[in-house]
This record gives sequence, C-alpha cells and structure tokens, in this order.
Amino acid sequence: MPSVYRPRRPRASPLWQLVHHCWSDFESGYEKRHRPIHGPLRHDAVDVVRQFHRCGDLAGGFTRLQCPDCGHERLLAFTCKTRHFCPSCHQRKVRATGDWIARVLCFEVPHRQFVFTMPKPLRGIFRKRRKLLDHLFSAAIESLRDWMRVRLKLPEGQIAAVAAVQTFGDYLNFHPHLHVLATSGLVDREGRFHVLPVEGVEPLADLFRHCFLAELRRERLISEKKLRQLLAWTHSGFSLDAGVKPVAPQDVEGRKRLAEYLLRAPFSLEKITWNESTGKVIYRSKRSWHTKRNFQIFEAVDFLAATVEHIPPKGQQTVRYYGLYSNKSRGVAAKTGRRRPEMAEAKRPVTSETPPPGTLFILPPPEPRSGRALRPLWRELIMRVWGEDPHKCPFCPGTMHVVGTMTRRSEVEFFLRLHGLWEGVIALPPPPDPPFDIETMEPIEAPPHAIWRDDFEEFGPDRWTEVDPAWAAPELDLGDGRRLVLDAPDPFPEEEWVVAGVN
Repeated sequence: MPSVYRPRRPRASPLWQLVHHCWSDFESGYEKRHRPIHGPLRHDAVDVVRQFHRCGDLAGGFTRLQCPDCGHERLLAFTCKTRHFCPSCHQRKVRATGDWIARVLCFEVPHRQFVFTMPKPLRGIFRKRRKLLDHLFSAAIESLRDWMRVRLKLPEGQIAAVAAVQTFGDYLNFHPHLHVLATSGLVDREGRFHVLPVEGVEPLADLFRHCFLAELRRERLISEKKLRQLLAWTHSGFSLDAGVKPVAPQDVEGRKRLAEYLLRAPFSLEKITWNESTGKVIYRSKRSWHTKRNFQIFEAVDFLAATVEHIPPKGQQTVRYYGLYSNKSRGVAAKTGRRRPEMAEAKRPVTSETPPPGTLFILPPPEPRSGRALRPLWRELIMRVWGEDPHKCPFCPGTMHVVGTMTRRSEVEFFLRLHGLWEGVIALPPPPDPPFDIETMEPIEAPPHAIWRDDFEEFGPDRWTEVDPAWAAPELDLGDGRRLVLDAPDPFPEEEWVVAGVN
C-alpha cells in the first residue's frame, strides 16, 4: 500500500531549530571554546550550515507544479544540495549513489566490506590536516590488493573496490576510519574473476598495520621512537572488520545496503532531541562501553562544533574508486567494449549463496546500461521511498507539470500567503569583520606599534601582536588626512600582515 507523500517542514526539525537559535553563539564563542580542539572554523563549513538553514524553505523560492485537469497546485521548495550536514540532501545523495554502485558499477560477483581503523594515538594527526587521510586510503587499498594476490597466487590480479572515509564515531567523536566495498577476489589478465576463500583476515590486519605505520614514518608524521612503541604493543590498536561472509553475486539489495552504509551521514536526525529551554541536546545511539549508556548530553554549541567538524574540506574526495571500478578503467572499458566479469551459466549455483573458492567467472556479452540510471531523478527517489508518484495529483488521476519557478520576494510571499504557507523570511546574521572581541562582538582598537596577524591558511584572524617600534614602518604625513607608509623590514616574513591604521 503506497504511503501519502508530504513535503517536509524543515523548520520543525530539531537540527534546524538548533542552528537557528544557537548558531550566532557558536560563532562568537568558537575561538575560545572550540578552536584549540577542533582547529579554525573553516569558511566552507560555515557556508554549508548557512545553506542548510535555508534548505527546503518555501520562503527562499520554489517550483510550482500544477495539474492540467483540475488546477491543483503543489509547491516544491529549493534544496541546498550540500553533503554531510543537511540530513535530507545527504540522504538523497546516499540513495542515488548507493543504488548506482549496486546496480551499475558493481560486477555480478561476490562482494565484501572491509573496515580499517587505527589506534587513538594516531587519530590526532588527521584532525586538523584532513589531506593526510590520503595515506589511510593508499595503505588500506595496497594492503588489501597485495593480500588477495598472495592468497590467490595472482601477482598481477586486479582489484575492484569503492572506498569511503568516515571521521565520526557513534557519538560524533573524531574517529577516522575507512570503509571499503571490494570484490571478494581478483580479475586476471584474461578477464576471469577468481573467488577468494572466506577465511579470517588477521594476516590482512597485520599487513595494513605495518604498511600504514611505514607510510606515516616515511612522511615524517611519527618519530622512530613512536614507531617502535606502536609495533611493540601486544594489542596494536589497529582493527579490521570484514563481516561474516561476502554478499552473493545476485544479491543487489545486499550490495546496496553496504554502499549506503559507506556513504552514510555523520549523524541521524531521529537521534537528536533539542530542548530549547535548557539549551541541551540529547543524542541517542548504541550503548557505549565507556559510559555504559545509550545517550549523550551536549551543550548546544558543543553539539554544533561536533557536527561541523565532520564536514569535509571543500574539494576533499571522501569516496574513491580503485582498480576496475576507477574512472579510468571504466572509461577504457566503454571505449574498447570490454566485457564485465560475470559467472558462467554452467557454473552459476542454484541458490544465491556465495560460490565456493576457486570458482571462475567468464565474460558474457555486456548488458546495455542506460545513462539515466547514473542519475536517478528526485521523482524516482520519492517513488522508491514512499511508493507514490509525487507528480500525481491527489484530487484526480492527472499528472502535475512544472509551470514555473518563483524566486522574487514579492511573488514568493504572494503565493505562500495564497496557500496559507507564509512563515516569513529567515536569515542568519553575518559575523562582523575582524578584528572584534569574540565575547562582546565590539571592534578592537589597535594598540600602538601593533600588527593584525591574519593567518590566511587557517581561514581566520589570530590576534593583535605587539612589535618593536624599530620594526614599525616609517610614516610620512601628506597633510590632507592621509599617511604614506614607507617600506620596512617584515618582523613576520612567513605571515600576511597589515600595519594598523593604514587604509
């Protein structure tokens, strides 16, 4: 029985209420309260939160859908299309990409999920330098490929894998780890797929441990002493989870579940309880072995800091494709007409269980793949989730069509009042220009012989810094209210700075 589709009300969600009431306090107190732990507040992360604040809000504009038979209208609000913070937009991306991975990208062969984690002493290396997570990707994929090659005795076997990095734990703590959805076997030069035996992964875990530590040492991210300490631990702190058994070749839904888990959001909207009167956030998750309870209480600004920390820097690739699933390999396959490895009909098992080790998959003629399957439409995703076509008119058998978009303030307000949906326009106040006091938000007067140190690499102002008058640039009064600042030696040659009071 199909459900009745109803557009969401973003202002009713606890996350929207939290951002609306506490974001200004979070920004003003971030420097003192959160920067020492989480690092500087990135501009791109702030932009993501501001876009979420207007996501799905009809007051920001909408598309009009109208039924040509009865004239009924439905207003479809614009979305922010951001990831890792907006629950709605991120989940839409998870659904679309997960379905594409399971149905289009993956071969009809057994697949298995591998989760690579590192010990706590190493996690701090990546907290303020997310670019270094590249080493986690390379160490995990190389270890997995080499381990499979040794087990299958295929020194040139090709892997096919999708890897996604996650930086969060159950309670939004910083916990970088890697999820890999890979074929449970390798493809040889002739294009035949060799199934890997289902066995323990302890040798792979030990191989990953040594490869990862060697790469960190090679990049001088850990000392020789620290390396010896980590290698001498009885319990290394590294862990590897590969599940009970691989997903069967015909289990498309199983591959889809694993793919969606790889791409999941850092937090769930259903787990958040926001109490505006106390300014507290209750976040529920799995029972923690450390606290012995299944919830955690946050101050509102602390919860925002924990969620914003997991927004990846702009341009960072959180999902990567390797081997035969890489963009290059798929492009070559499309040009040359290379076939996809699938199991031969003669060797296909009657059940959907994983085939025995050593089973070979040959290359039947490739099935045509529709380009539309790469990008499922919003309408298709709603139909999959709700079981109902959102374009279907609720009052007649007709199908609604787009008749226009409304973006002008006067038009938006007119139509929303006409439908009884007007809630007013919301806006987050922009932060004042630095330098300013982070508590009172008042401008700071420049002390004599001081410069404002602005660390552009960390995206944020630092502080007024006193300098010796001998270092100050000489000034020449031009007599018309202006001063000419002459050249002088730079007391901070590696930093950007401006002389106080100079326009």
